[in-house]
Amino acid sequence: MFRFLAAVAAAIARLIMAPINAIAALLDSLFGGGSAAPASPIPHLEAALPDESRIDQARDLERGKAAAADVILKQSPVMQVKTFASMSDDDRLQADLTLLREDQIGWLLDLNDRQLKAVAESSDRRIEAALNGEPNALTAIPSVGQAKANDGAWLGHRIDAKRAATVATAPSNYLGYAIH
Repeated sequence: MFRFLAAVAAAIARLIMAPINAIAALLDSLFGGGSAAPASPIPHLEAALPDESRIDQARDLERGKAAAADVILKQSPVMQVKTFASMSDDDRLQADLTLLREDQIGWLLDLNDRQLKAVAESSDRRIEAALNGEPNALTAIPSVGQAKANDGAWLGHRIDAKRAATVATAPSNYLGYAIH
């Protein structure tokens, strides 16, 4: 029991002393009171440093990666659209869309986030068809130049067509008067 109480008292003392020690260390570092020993020299410094040829190889590799990314992005409009659709909002502001026509850029900028995600996940063939204006190339996304659907109007047209078909084929007494 005595050891338990001694451990609790030691823990409380450490908790009280921790902020005091931290303040003392801060004051020492601010006023130059710290007595840190200088670093010892590194033996075989030449062996510890990277080789210049390896640094040049790494630079060349990075340049090659950047050049490959540029080639891929400038190969086709489909790749530019897919890349744009998969970017974040901030990155889209700087996206390269130079291979797209004005109507294609307008179409791409009019897509919402859900549609952009669907475009990013679509096949190259479907995106190319949508860019060429083929209707229904991408599910639930109008293609370039395709008129946007009037939400809810299709139901009204179907109801009107049904009523017209019912009236045209209804018996004469159904219309409210009888023909004699």
